Amino acid sequence: MQITPLNGPVSKTISIPGSKSHTNRLLIIAALTEGSVCLERPLYSEDTLAMIESLKTLGLRIETNPDRIIVHGDLRSIDTKHYELFAHDSGTTVRFLLALLCLVPGTKTLKGNKRLSERPIHDLVEALRKLGAIIEYVHEKGQLPIKILSSQLSGSSVELKGDLSSQFCSALLLISPYFACGLTINPIGKEISKPYIDMTLSCMKEGGVEALQLENGSYFISAHQSYKKKHYAIEGDFSSAGYFFAIAALTKSKITINHLNPSSSQADRNFLYILEKMGHRATYFKNSVRLEGKELIPLDIDMENCPDQVMTMAVLAAFAHGKTSISGVRSLRLKETERVAALKRELGKMGVRTEDSHDTLSIYGGSPHAAEIDTYGDHRIAMAFAVAGLHLPGIIIHHPEVVNKTFPTFWTCFEALK
Repeated sequence: MQITPLNGPVSKTISIPGSKSHTNRLLIIAALTEGSVCLERPLYSEDTLAMIESLKTLGLRIETNPDRIIVHGDLRSIDTKHYELFAHDSGTTVRFLLALLCLVPGTKTLKGNKRLSERPIHDLVEALRKLGAIIEYVHEKGQLPIKILSSQLSGSSVELKGDLSSQFCSALLLISPYFACGLTINPIGKEISKPYIDMTLSCMKEGGVEALQLENGSYFISAHQSYKKKHYAIEGDFSSAGYFFAIAALTKSKITINHLNPSSSQADRNFLYILEKMGHRATYFKNSVRLEGKELIPLDIDMENCPDQVMTMAVLAAFAHGKTSISGVRSLRLKETERVAALKRELGKMGVRTEDSHDTLSIYGGSPHAAEIDTYGDHRIAMAFAVAGLHLPGIIIHHPEVVNKTFPTFWTCFEALK
């Protein structure tokens, strides 16, 4: 797909879909809630459909309407038999499901595609084993597929490494009301992408379950709690909005995005603060945010708390004269592709020099030229480099359909800017 640049700055308003992170968390919460639960404005994407289909495989009845999902039934309605579940390429699905399946009767086999099978899962498996789960690796240790043979958890305290994925902690937190004696999660080491854990805590609290973070960093969820809420409104996705804020910054446009909660706990809301630090002007309304693009300047920034926006920031940095240094990038090496290597390769095609260490990426920006962009099956690579195409003639995105993983309507919203 060849991107046609804008003719000049624009002033546009667009609406983005619901948050993927909220949708998949609330689908798990709905599966743990007695009775029917309605989720308004959900995201339908490959990642959330993987979760929906998995819950259907377990026997839950799920109505999917354009503007809402209704989940009927809970763990009590699941029969004791063998289940085969396929998480496709969805990290949230496989990790959240793994924890949930430790409460489900029968024998469960959890699979994913090749790249997902290579992504970290072992630390979560070990934590669940310490809590009483019986889990086996079907082939290679630390990789999918895995088989879950038990259907209850009996421990009350567990240590969990937090330096690879915040989804491990979120997975345990989501199922914590099912621990008869409560649960204490003791993170080991520095927690990566902490705002995603905060989002999980926020979803739990909205559902009626209180989790306390203690002074030592542990999470404590007392016994005898349960999810009660029957109706949720899913926020617009700040991860999806980030590409359009970046377009405003790069093209000096004014772009307003509806259905955003300015006080959201979503991690990628932090990207707005970074853009403001660059000198762009953000205006916050009750249910929307507008960004007015100014000049691009290089920055020295830590993006550990919003890693999904690193690719977008790197593309913007390619146009900012000088050196931009981004730290907190180590988790990108374990995503849909090795994202740091992919960024370096594609920016190199555009004549942009880069350097990296284990946890940092430096971009020497200025005057990039157009290139054909390989996307490596990674939705965020495609969307980040599409941003460049609205300013720089000649950008071609290979396999643009990869955006379906998290933002199927991306290209429709993209074209609406013209």
